[in-house]
Amino acid sequence: SDVERVDVVVGALEKSGLIREAGIATSVENTGQQWDFPNGWAPLQHMICEGMARSSSGSAKAAAGSTAAKWIATNRASFEKTGGAMHEKYDVERCGSNGGGGEYAPQTGFGWSNGVVLALLEEFGW
Repeated sequence: SDVERVDVVVGALEKSGLIREAGIATSVENTGQQWDFPNGWAPLQHMICEGMARSSSGSAKAAAGSTAAKWIATNRASFEKTGGAMHEKYDVERCGSNGGGGEYAPQTGFGWSNGVVLALLEEFGW
């Protein structure tokens, strides 16, 4: 409910380098690990979008809508490109590209990706 504080936090997020073309990166460090740049994960997108959308700040609500649109677009582009598969993580630098890295091959059909896209579609009415 503290609009000034929310606006400071949103401003810091916007300056952080985490917000990219296709969503929010988990970190700015590119280590080749699954939780690092350029990977974006569905739960992170959902928590940040929902938090901003539920605030009293107009700029936070706008940032939530923009972030949700980017995430939905990359999921849709990848879904179409891969013949109907959802993925556990996406490359936030390139819309429609799957993420990679880590100790195992990236998974398809991941439930949280499906659930987050549905929640964002419901929340933002697209």
